[in-house]
Amino acid sequence: MRKNDIKFQAVRSILFYKRIWLLFVFFSVIFTAALSAAAGAEKITIFFYSSETNINNFKSLKMEFDKYLSGFGLYEFQPFNDRDTFEAHIRGKKDCFLMLSSWHYRNIYREYGLHPLLVGVRNGKKDHKRVLVAKGAAATLETVKKGAIASASSVPHTRNTLKEMFHSQPDADTAKILTVPKDIDALMSVGFGMSRSALTSENSLDSLKGINPVLYKEMKTLAQGAPSLLLVLAMPEGFADDSAKLLSVVKNMSENPNGKDKIKMLDLDGWNEVDAYDRSKLEGVNE
Repeated sequence: MRKNDIKFQAVRSILFYKRIWLLFVFFSVIFTAALSAAAGAEKITIFFYSSETNINNFKSLKMEFDKYLSGFGLYEFQPFNDRDTFEAHIRGKKDCFLMLSSWHYRNIYREYGLHPLLVGVRNGKKDHKRVLVAKGAAATLETVKKGAIASASSVPHTRNTLKEMFHSQPDADTAKILTVPKDIDALMSVGFGMSRSALTSENSLDSLKGINPVLYKEMKTLAQGAPSLLLVLAMPEGFADDSAKLLSVVKNMSENPNGKDKIKMLDLDGWNEVDAYDRSKLEGVNE
């Protein structure tokens, strides 16, 4: 082999290894930048609170939702079992989603600058009714007015619903309200004799059939309220980054077998987008 050929081969080898080294440096920089970005990125949280959903194990709920959501990005789920703690925690937060009852949304959406995105669906319906129930065939609206009425809703919301059922503002204003954490607790308080009646949801009353069939058979429905929307997914105004992706993840949960199991934990079958009619119901006059 001639000297020139040897020289050429040496130069070509040097250039080849130089290219390899530059590629290695380039991808190292890209990889390091990606790791830094991931390390610096914060998780987007879905905060949950609803007195109308019967949750027995909040730890299990969080673990199951965290496991599901983490498969799509840096997302996590944080449930609360206390309204005041929930509201204190979400105050001032922007990059997050909220899951809450429609009556709760209606009462805080202005103060917290919320925008509704999705509404829950159960058995093909996106609304439900609240019912006033008492124990015993002899129970009447007049008899329950004289005793405590158990409710998991706020006192103002409870009185507003009672006004509709009693057809009397004075009776609603003077009613004795026993506040309990959950709808199912309101029903059980009647069974334990802590209250004379319970203001609850149709779904919770139906759930009582499996929890305490004896008590369920003794319950008498005395009045029904107007339909209200089920669980609402909302976000604070100003949250834009990555909101569309997370919204798609939540909206399509019912299309994923694993996601469908998770959404069942919230007493839902799926989600619908909030339309103009839904929003008008959600953002009416505060109760």
